[in-house]
Amino acid sequence: MNAIILVAVCSIIPMMFWLGAAALGLVVLRKGVKDGIHVLAWGGLPALVLWVIQSDATAFMVLIDTFILAYVLREKVSWAWVMLSASVLAVLSSVIQPLLMADLLDMVADLIQQILSNSEEEGVVIPSKEEIIQQAVIAMSVVQAYIAVAALFLARRWQARLYNPGGLKKEFHEFRLPLSVALMLGAMVLAGESLGGGFEVLSRAAVPALVIPGLALVHGILALKKIGMVGLVLFYLIGILVLSVYFANILIFLAVVDSFVDIRGRMQSKPTDIN
Repeated sequence: MNAIILVAVCSIIPMMFWLGAAALGLVVLRKGVKDGIHVLAWGGLPALVLWVIQSDATAFMVLIDTFILAYVLREKVSWAWVMLSASVLAVLSSVIQPLLMADLLDMVADLIQQILSNSEEEGVVIPSKEEIIQQAVIAMSVVQAYIAVAALFLARRWQARLYNPGGLKKEFHEFRLPLSVALMLGAMVLAGESLGGGFEVLSRAAVPALVIPGLALVHGILALKKIGMVGLVLFYLIGILVLSVYFANILIFLAVVDSFVDIRGRMQSKPTDIN
């Protein structure tokens, strides 16, 4: 009942639906799908009403995505499968969004065209409404899927604090993509970049699923080397300020290499004493 109330309240508070999604994820992780369905059905009613009235299905979609990802994590006990599932959900969402949020997307496209037409800059090319809607759908689909991933991380953190303190940190430090998952995500990136157009969602959806394991690799290596918060701060400062646009590409490269050679495993297995 507490979870139902929290999900329902957070669904109608602007920009707080992710907290309700985290509560839903915790119920699914701890209690299973049966109890999770009850929380989703009753707690998600305000999000459903919001979609019907305002044509904004964001909160409802994030709840659905979080429910599915929490089920995947509970069954597979693998963050790699969660990332692959999030990428697939983002692609599926890009197909569903134009049907669920047609009025809202149309209004956003008109607003963007109006802003661009009123711009004082010369030579501004105003894209067609179809192009604007396509890019908006891709962006919204990917953002919703990975808000669900973030909500699931929060739910897993709550679960770990209650029943296994420090468990999430250990999971994140050891998070590594199996070769098969890395190849599937890599194929999505290549297909999206090669085909373009509506297929661009494939690469957009797969990139975060490759970046996060790259971050986990760096965090894990720094933990193995017992380099504390200073090392992490330097890493992010260098990545964001110095490497800039190449930062994500480097993390993707590290994640793919790690799926082949298991960098942390090799570091741990390296002999320290010679007898």
